[in-house]
Amino acid sequence: MVITPLMLIWIITLYSNGTSTVSLNTTLTGEFVTLQLPVQPQSYIEVLVNGSVTAYVINGTSIIIPVLGTANVSIVYVPRVFVENNFVGINVGNSTVEIVIPSNILIANITLSLINMSMVNNELLITARGPGEFLYTIMPMTKTTRVMTVTNHLINFEVLMVIIIAIIIIASTSYVLVIGRRKTTKGETTHQAALNLNDYELSILKYLKSRGGSAFEVDISRDLGIPRTTVWRSVRRLEGLGFVRITKVEGKNMVILIRDLQS
Repeated sequence: MVITPLMLIWIITLYSNGTSTVSLNTTLTGEFVTLQLPVQPQSYIEVLVNGSVTAYVINGTSIIIPVLGTANVSIVYVPRVFVENNFVGINVGNSTVEIVIPSNILIANITLSLINMSMVNNELLITARGPGEFLYTIMPMTKTTRVMTVTNHLINFEVLMVIIIAIIIIASTSYVLVIGRRKTTKGETTHQAALNLNDYELSILKYLKSRGGSAFEVDISRDLGIPRTTVWRSVRRLEGLGFVRITKVEGKNMVILIRDLQS
């Protein structure tokens, strides 16, 4: 049974460096729950059900999550953006969102239906309803420690936009890796030596972690350049050691990271 919950408020967080994330943390009840994504994702989505990485299915602009009862569900991803007149833009669908805006981010235009605005910890919070879009940019910060002419502070906004987009693309592949780091590299080396993991198995574990905790076997083989049969043997050994779980999604084997070398 697929259940679609009532209105949820997604959080769109803008960061001081121009990057952004979309997130939701809520309690859901049902077997398979369908949620409407407020913004198209840039790449992979991290889905946690009761703190564990969980496989999901994307159906158009919706995501289907196996809840199998009542559980706390957390979703985080980097949204797809566009550039218009040297501003970064985010297109919001038919959803209610809360936009968190730091003090150095300027909202240039917004076509969403505004519901509420407030200031919390020097950040502007805007609650709004889509469909619509908003444009933003980083405001240049002036230096007060040195007397300089105005011409020395002029900023080339075209170069600035290129830097912002580059940061956003990098963030889409590194965000989950950064927030998932818990222990030191020394502990990881000792642990992998004790388990006698080979290079293929280590590469697969690192690849899964970099992809947010899950990937299809066919993607692992293609991206790492490892033969399919070798990937098949390696992931099943990792499953036997308790590192991964293998599940069928749309007829393909999805490998889900249960714990990494630091656990």
